[in-house]
Amino acid sequence: MIEVPETRPGVCEFEFEIEDWLFKLAHFKSKPKHKIPVLICYAFINRPYILDLHEDVSVIKKMLEAKLDVWLIDWGYPKRADKYLQLSDYIDFIDRCVEYIRQKRGVDAVTLHGYCLGSTLSVIYTSMFPEKIKNLVLQAPPVDFYTTNTLAEWARNINPEKIARALGNATGDMLNLSFLLVDPIRLVVGKYQSLLDNMNNEKFLRNFFYMDHWIFDSPAVPGNVYVEYITRWYHRNEVINGVFEYRGRKIDISNLKMPVLVLAAEKDHITPPESVKPFFERIPSKDKKMILSDKGHIGLTVSGSSQKKVWPEAIKWIVDRSD
Repeated sequence: MIEVPETRPGVCEFEFEIEDWLFKLAHFKSKPKHKIPVLICYAFINRPYILDLHEDVSVIKKMLEAKLDVWLIDWGYPKRADKYLQLSDYIDFIDRCVEYIRQKRGVDAVTLHGYCLGSTLSVIYTSMFPEKIKNLVLQAPPVDFYTTNTLAEWARNINPEKIARALGNATGDMLNLSFLLVDPIRLVVGKYQSLLDNMNNEKFLRNFFYMDHWIFDSPAVPGNVYVEYITRWYHRNEVINGVFEYRGRKIDISNLKMPVLVLAAEKDHITPPESVKPFFERIPSKDKKMILSDKGHIGLTVSGSSQKKVWPEAIKWIVDRSD
């Protein structure tokens, strides 16, 4: 039997430059050569180190090797005391981070890279403050939530207020169970059958346990935020319909005139192409591009084919617009 390898995630060194109760801004140590910094806004579900999982699949490592100046928002681990946070608090913190980086680096605008629900937040933020965003990168972006995939159907037919009243926050265990039930045969039975079939494959085991560590390192979502995003995004589809309001202002996709890169996955069971393509077509930018992977929601980041094909092209796109 092969010994189980060390699976502590994270390759690239960083330090927190802002720590505000729950939210933090991390800055990766590097010697960048390109002027425009990259701010990564991950989802508030799961942890952002999926982008820096281990040496072989670290997107952040590739960005640093390309001499980009990389920053990342960490939404932390919400506790019961955080249940009254709102989506507007998340958008406020994005603005605080953008302002901090602009001032520290002496630039007018940054590249904002949103991932999953972090893409949704990034679309909202950029539509409100387009002058602060030089380039917009959207990875697996759920913008049109009225799709036919199982997760969207489920989300549209639950009462999030009852869940928030019962649990306070939407717990990580509950969220994990929800995602697993979307496709239990593949995500549970198939997953562990593959583990049994590959018990003597050291590379497989290494990747498996890194991924398992990440999957079950699941923060809760603050109760109010859970109610808001299920109701306003899944039930009402407020983002693509242009009625989502932040601090009294409505989202306006017509403001996305900066260069936009969209990374999508054909087998994504969370953000299917049908959620991405209508939004992409409505982006008014004259410099927009979509890269479509044949993998799933997470494979878009960590699969071998994405690492070889998607990310070199995506990072080159960013580098070409960072001076």
